[in-house]
Amino acid sequence: MKSAEKIIAEALAAGQATLSEYDSKRILTEYGIPTAREFLAQDFADVEQAAAIIGYPVVLKACAAAARHKTEMGLIELDINDAVQLKNAYDRLAPKASDLGGAILVQEMVAGARELVMGLIRDPQFGPCVMFGLGGIFTEALGDVSFRVAPLSEQDAHSMPAEIRGSMILGDIRGLGPVQSDELSRCLQQLGQIGLDHPAVREIDINPLVVRDGQPVAVDALVVLEKPQPMADEAPPVSGTLDVLFEPRSVAVVGASQTPHKPGNEVIQNILANNFDGKLYLVNPKGGEILGHRVYPSIQDLPADIDLAIIILPAAATPQAIRECAARGAKAIVMAASGFAEVDEPGAKLQQETIEAIRETGVRAIGPNTSGHTSTPHNFTSSFFPLGAVPRGHVSYLAQTGNFATHTMRYIISGEHFGVARVLGMGNKLDVEESEVLEYYGRDPETRAIFVYLESFKRPRHFLEVARRVTRSKPVILLKGGSTAEGSRAAVAHTAAMASDDRIIDGALRQAGVVRVYDYSHLILAAKAISAMPLPRGNRVSFSAPSGAMLVCMTDLCHRRWGLRVPQLEEKTRRYLQEISPPYIRMRNPVDIWPAATATGVEFAYREGTEAVLKDDHIDAVVMILMITDETGVPSLDFIVDLARRYPAKPLYVTFSGQKKHMDAAKAYLEPRGVPTFPLIEQPFEVLSILARCRQAMQQ
Repeated sequence: MKSAEKIIAEALAAGQATLSEYDSKRILTEYGIPTAREFLAQDFADVEQAAAIIGYPVVLKACAAAARHKTEMGLIELDINDAVQLKNAYDRLAPKASDLGGAILVQEMVAGARELVMGLIRDPQFGPCVMFGLGGIFTEALGDVSFRVAPLSEQDAHSMPAEIRGSMILGDIRGLGPVQSDELSRCLQQLGQIGLDHPAVREIDINPLVVRDGQPVAVDALVVLEKPQPMADEAPPVSGTLDVLFEPRSVAVVGASQTPHKPGNEVIQNILANNFDGKLYLVNPKGGEILGHRVYPSIQDLPADIDLAIIILPAAATPQAIRECAARGAKAIVMAASGFAEVDEPGAKLQQETIEAIRETGVRAIGPNTSGHTSTPHNFTSSFFPLGAVPRGHVSYLAQTGNFATHTMRYIISGEHFGVARVLGMGNKLDVEESEVLEYYGRDPETRAIFVYLESFKRPRHFLEVARRVTRSKPVILLKGGSTAEGSRAAVAHTAAMASDDRIIDGALRQAGVVRVYDYSHLILAAKAISAMPLPRGNRVSFSAPSGAMLVCMTDLCHRRWGLRVPQLEEKTRRYLQEISPPYIRMRNPVDIWPAATATGVEFAYREGTEAVLKDDHIDAVVMILMITDETGVPSLDFIVDLARRYPAKPLYVTFSGQKKHMDAAKAYLEPRGVPTFPLIEQPFEVLSILARCRQAMQQ
């Protein structure tokens, strides 16, 4: 029997774009993936002999490299039960097989009520990726699939079937018995291994994968070939530490300006406002003095001890400025200008010149087209957006857009009550890219949680490797922009039709332990929550609300959308809640707090009810929906701060129902004292869902 390597090599030499079903299954068999019993027949005598060995019922198929979609092309005869039917089916099929230059495949008729799909696609970013989902006619109709990047760990493979919406079909349904999950997982792992071992395999499609007696059996298979292509990851990594970017001892602003509100002036204002205690050098051809600092007329006039240069010059001047700064000792560069490859062809040429300057000098560089970066432990920012003093905290942001170093940071500073450790806008990523920064944040003792916004991956597989390491100890939350399904339109096989950038990225991030979010605001709200409170130990939540409608709707959403459990309380907790409530209300989780508030007062009811569930071992996190109006009265709020301090192991989030003036006042009072608040009642639950997934990823 030919090896997989030989089958593929001969097919490529013959100019084949696909393998026949028979050859495709021989590759699967070599890797231990179960296939239907079958024989390749050249004439009717071979067909008769094969049917006799297999036993009726059998299936006949035209077998050729060009026979891709056999049902649509009329190249398959099903459920043949005797010799007469066999001869008639052969007579219908043989001319079609001959026209395709193929033979007849005689196959056992595999009986099974459940049809799955399993496949592999070679993604230009992540390389070989494995797919699993509902198969047969439902594959493209429902698109119920899950992806992982090869190689798959045992845990990766086991998690894929559980992610599809129709996962119930894999259990003991209608007396069929459960699918053997270990065997299914082994097949998924082996499919990924084929992709790793054979770079010429572009796609594999196993559809249907029929479940027979709990075991998966490949009934049909297609392998698509192409000349091996280089992957995005093959670009060589740049060496050199990022410490000098985040901890510079001396900084030069090239393009410093006397004019208020210009970038060359704002960056100086920001550096001074953050009390940077290193050396600050300014460069402008006019010389003189700006904000009490000497201005050097040229880069060549600077002292030779620069760590970091912030270049605020037109794009065309950037390459030469990099070389001149490096000559004065600069080890890192921030390039603020736009007008490179993101604009036009001349800009792309200029970008290449800039890359060459970076490589020649060996500097580490962020940008171009960046708004800078911030490092509060070092009292430093390179942002030219008017920020002022940036509060210090323990969350760090990494963004492809410079917006996080500008508008978003300004909102956090002015509208929220938490600080940051590091912020970096990568811009065009000519040098410093997301994998390096993620790794730096992962080692950084000042960073406890990492928030990422990306539109593309520069070294995709390396990013996943780094993320796997980092997410073992720190939450990584990512918003991915620019997702598209355009690449799936020219697909040959079902696997490719089900693949899109977004689905593969979703699976890859899950695999790496990165929690993906889809709302921009969650990058701020989750950061606020994790800055003030610990991660929840799990996904069990208790909440109190002044409205039955809120209780019902939030409970529904916890189960249906957010993946949160609203469990029964311990009996002692339930009894105490009943004691502080009128007898006509039956207390449980979630907590209908308003009858108790009416009877005993708002502060007493909320304080006692919240403390009771905070002490409950069935609960991982608590949400208080606080009613505050002129009519109901406004409690002192100190009791909430006190509860948060006395029960530091469980997150306590507060949201409101009532008058906005009181909500705003409560936010202004509670958040500086360590209690996060949320203006909309859904938001604390959304954040808990995100952070519970972070905890789960870290534990795995």
